[in-house]
Amino acid sequence: MPPIAIPSNLVESLGCKSPHDALLALADESESTALKLAEELAASLSTTKKHSAATGSHNNSSSAGSGRRSKREDPATYFTGGQFVPLPRSLRDAPRPTRKISQKGSNSSSITDHETITNSSSSASHALTHATLASESILSSLSKIASGGSAASSEMRQLESHRQRLDEEAINIDHALRIREGCQRGGDSLMGRRYGDAARAVADVNSILKECSMNALQLAGEEALEAHSKTKKVTKRAIGERYETAVANGDVVQLSELTPLLQMLDMAELGVRLYLQYSQSVLTKEMNLDAEEVPVDMAHVERAEGMSRAAMRRRAEEEQLLRRNMSVPMKLARIYNAAVTHLRHHLPMVAYALGEADGDAALVQLVHVEAEKRAVDILRDYMSEKQLNLTVRRADGVGKKIEDRYIGGGFSARDDEINIANVLGFAGDALGGGGGSGGGTIDIVTKRMAAQKDDCGFQIEVGNLADVDAALEEWALVMQHTESYERFIRHAVNEVVKARKLRREQKIEEKNRLKELEEAKSREHGSDMTGSGRKSSERLSSGDVDVDQEEKVEILPPHTALNEVAAEIGGSYSALERCLLLAGMQRAFVHANYPDDSTFSPVVLDGSSNSLYGAGSRALQTNLVEECLFAARRSTLRAFATGHTGTASAAANVCVDVLGRLLLDVLIRRAELGASLLKPGEGLLDGQSGLGQAALSFAKSKAGKGLRGVHGAGARSGHRVEDEELRKQTMLGVARATANFNDLEVVADYTKRLEGNFLKEIDSGYPRGHDTEQLRMCVKGLKGVVESFTQASGRSMEQLISTLLPQVRQIVGDAVGQDGGGTSATASNFLGSPVLAGGATIAPTVLNYELDDESFEMSQISEGFVVRMCSRLDELIDPLRVHLVPKLSDDLLVGILGGMAKRMEASIRKSKFTPLGAISLDSDVRYIMNFAKDRIDSPQLKSNVTLCKICPPLARLNQIALLMNVDDLEDVLDLISVSKRKGVWDLKLDEAKTLLSLRVDFEGEKVNDLLQMDDE
Repeated sequence: MPPIAIPSNLVESLGCKSPHDALLALADESESTALKLAEELAASLSTTKKHSAATGSHNNSSSAGSGRRSKREDPATYFTGGQFVPLPRSLRDAPRPTRKISQKGSNSSSITDHETITNSSSSASHALTHATLASESILSSLSKIASGGSAASSEMRQLESHRQRLDEEAINIDHALRIREGCQRGGDSLMGRRYGDAARAVADVNSILKECSMNALQLAGEEALEAHSKTKKVTKRAIGERYETAVANGDVVQLSELTPLLQMLDMAELGVRLYLQYSQSVLTKEMNLDAEEVPVDMAHVERAEGMSRAAMRRRAEEEQLLRRNMSVPMKLARIYNAAVTHLRHHLPMVAYALGEADGDAALVQLVHVEAEKRAVDILRDYMSEKQLNLTVRRADGVGKKIEDRYIGGGFSARDDEINIANVLGFAGDALGGGGGSGGGTIDIVTKRMAAQKDDCGFQIEVGNLADVDAALEEWALVMQHTESYERFIRHAVNEVVKARKLRREQKIEEKNRLKELEEAKSREHGSDMTGSGRKSSERLSSGDVDVDQEEKVEILPPHTALNEVAAEIGGSYSALERCLLLAGMQRAFVHANYPDDSTFSPVVLDGSSNSLYGAGSRALQTNLVEECLFAARRSTLRAFATGHTGTASAAANVCVDVLGRLLLDVLIRRAELGASLLKPGEGLLDGQSGLGQAALSFAKSKAGKGLRGVHGAGARSGHRVEDEELRKQTMLGVARATANFNDLEVVADYTKRLEGNFLKEIDSGYPRGHDTEQLRMCVKGLKGVVESFTQASGRSMEQLISTLLPQVRQIVGDAVGQDGGGTSATASNFLGSPVLAGGATIAPTVLNYELDDESFEMSQISEGFVVRMCSRLDELIDPLRVHLVPKLSDDLLVGILGGMAKRMEASIRKSKFTPLGAISLDSDVRYIMNFAKDRIDSPQLKSNVTLCKICPPLARLNQIALLMNVDDLEDVLDLISVSKRKGVWDLKLDEAKTLLSLRVDFEGEKVNDLLQMDDE
C-alpha cells in the first residue's frame, strides 16, 4: 500500500481521497512537531540557566527605561522568574502575521480588518504556519456553515408553514366530504324509513360540525348544511312520535330500539321524561294489590298461547283468590320484587342511553318513591291492625314481672322446699300428697302443668307462646323483605354514582385533551391565543364548573321514610323478642323445678371423662341450660335474619343481658340449693350420726313402711331390698343435686360456642361497615357473660367445699385423735392401728410420731391412721367426684385436701417427733400426695409441683415433712434458702422454730440460736 501524502493543512486533508487517513497522518505530524519544539524549548531553557549569572549583572546596571526598550525591541526574550529568557529559535524564526485591510463598498463603516499569513516559499513549510492556516480554514468553514444554516432554517420554516396549510386544507376537505356523505346517508335512510341509520348519520355529522372550521363548512356547501338541518328535524320529529307511541302502548321492544337513538339527536331530556312516564305506568300495574274481577265472558279476552278459555278462567280465579288472601309479607314482597325487577331490566339501558341527562338517577328515584309510598302505607296499617305499640307496652310489663320473680332474691322458702323435694323425687309426699313410684311421675307432670299457668300474665297480656312466636316470625319476614329491598336500592344508587363519576372523568379527560390541543396550536402560531382558542378555553373552564356542580347531586337521602318505619318496627320487634325469650326461659325454669328422668342427660363437654369410674363418669346436666340457650339462639338468629343491623344489635344486647343476669341468678340459686342438699348429716350425704336427713325422709315416706335398722347395727336381713332402694335413691339425689353445679360449666361452654356461631352469621350475612362492627361488639359482650358463669361456678364449688369441710375436719379428727396426742385408755396403738387384746379388737389410738424402733416396725406392717382417713374421705367425695364434671371434681378434691391438710398440720404441732417419727410423717405425706394424684383428672395437676402450687395447705404439709426430716440443725438454713430460691417455701422462721422444737433430739437453745443467727 503506497504511503499517504501528508497534507499541509486541514482544508487539503478534507479534499483527499481518504479524509480520515489524511487527518490521522496530519495529527501524527503535528504531534511529532510539537515534541520537537518541546525538546528545543528545554534545550534553550537549560542554556539560559548557564549564562544567567553573566547576563544578570549587565541587566542590573542598565536603566529601567532602556530595559523596557530592550524588551520591546527584542521580542525573542521573556521575563521569567526575575530573568529575561530568550525564545527558542524555532519560535523566533517563525513568520509573523501581517495585517491587511480589505474594504467592502465605499462606506467606511463596512471596513473590516483581516489578519493573513504571507505564504512565501520560506514560511510555507513552517509548523506554525501550517497550524495558523488550518485555524483560518476551520474558521472560514464554520462561518460558511453558519450562514448556510440560517438560510436553511428560514427555508425549513417556510416549508413547515406550507405543510401546515396543506394539512389544514386536507382536514377541511375531509370534513367537508364527510359532512356531505353524512347528509347523503341521512337523507337516504330517512327516505327508506330507517330511522336508526338516519339518527346515526345525523349524530356523525353533528360530531364533525363541532370540530370543523369555517373553511370546511364553506367547502361542504350551504345545500349540504340545509339538507342536514332538514334531515335532523324530520328524524327528531319521527323518532319522538314513535317514542311517545311506544310509551303509551308499553311497547318494550320499540323502547329498547328507540331509546339509544335519543341521545344521538340531543333528545335525552325528552327521553327521560317519556321513559319515566312509561316506568310509572308499569310500576303502578305491577304493584297493584287489588283483586281484579274475573270476566264473565272469556270469549272477548285474548286467548293465551297453549291455554284454553276454561284454563284461563281458572288461572284468573286463582290469582283473584290469592290477592284477596295475601298476607302483609306477600304484599311487601310483590311491591319490592316489582321495583327490583324493573330496575334490573331497565336501569342498564337507561344509564347507557340517557345517562348524560341523569336518566339513571331519575329512574332510581321514581322506582323508590313508588315502592316506598305503598310499603309505608302497608306497614303503618299493619302496625295499627296488630296494635303493636300497645302490645309492646304490655310485653314490657310482663318482662319486668318475670325478671322480678327470678332476679334479686325473688325466690321464697316454699320454692326452695319444693325444689329440694323435686330433686329427691318425692314432690308429692313433700307437698302433702302420696302415691307410689308410678304415681310420682304423673304427679310431677300434673304439678308442672299447674305451675306453668302462673306465667306472670304472659298469656293474658301478650298471648300464647306459639302465637307470639308465629307473629314474630311474620314481623321478621316483613323486616327481612324491607332490608333486602333497602340493600338493593342502595346498591343501585352506588352503581349510578359510579357511572356518573366515570362519565365525569371521561368528560374531564376529553376537555383536557382538547385544551392541550388548543395550547399546542397556540404555541405553533405564536404566543397569543387565537379567538377560537380563547373561546375554547372559556368553554373548558365553564365545563369544569359544571363537573363540580354535578358532584353534589343527591339521588336518595341518607334516611328515608321507609328507614324510619323499619327502625320503629325493629324497636318494637326487639321488645317483643325480649319478652318471648323471658317467657321461654321461665317455662324452662318451671320444667327444671319439677324434674323427671327426661330432665337430666349426661354431660358432653370437651374434657369429659370416658372411664366408667373416673371423675365426671356419671355427670349429669339438666335440660334447663339447653332450653334457655336454644331460646336465646333462636331469638337472636331470627333477629339476625332480618338483615337490619339495628334490630340485630338490640337482639344481641337482649341475649347478653338475659343470659348474664336472669339465667346466671337462677343457676347460682340452684347451685346453692344443690349445696344445701349435699350437706353431710342434713342432706343426702352421711354425717357424723349416719344417714342424711333427706335420705331418711325419703325412707320414711315410702308407703308408710319405714326402714327398720336404718341406724346400722340392728338392721335385719329382711330389709336389704329396701336398703338397696334407699341407696339408689340417695345416689339419684346426689346426681341430680350435682347437676346444678355442672350446669354452670355447661352454660359457660355453650355460651362460648354461641358467640362463635353469632360471629360467623355476621361475617356471612352482613356487609362490612361501621354498623356491622357495632353489631360484632354487641355479640362480643357474651365474653363477659362466659366469665360471669365461670366465676359463679368457682364460687359455687367454694360453697360446696365449705359445706363439706366440717365433715372433713371430723374425719381427720377421728383419725388423728381429737387431742392430737397421747394414747387411749384401753390400749396403746401405733399410728391408729388396731391392737388385738384377748381376741377383741381395740379401738385405734390417736396420732403419735414419738416412735422408737419397735413402734416404727409395727407402724410399717399395720394400717395407719392416714389410710383410714383417706378411705373415709373417699366415701365422702367419691359420689360427688363421679357426678361432677372433671374440672369441678378436681376443684372439689383440691379444696377437701386443703381442709384436711390444715387439720393435720394443727394435730402435728401437738405431737413430739423422733427421727423415726419424722420418717413416718414423710411416708404419710407421700401417701396423701399419691392419693391426690390418683384422683386428680387433669394431667397438668398430676405432678407434686403443680399440686402443691394449687393447694398451699398441702404444700405446707410437704414443707413440714422436709423440715422435720433434717439430720442436723446446720442443714436447716440450707434447706430453707434453697427452697426459697425455688419459690416453694411458705413457712416462716417462727413456724420453723416451733416445728423443730418438736424434735426430741434437737435442743431448744440450739434451735433458737440458729434462727436468731438467721434473723441477724
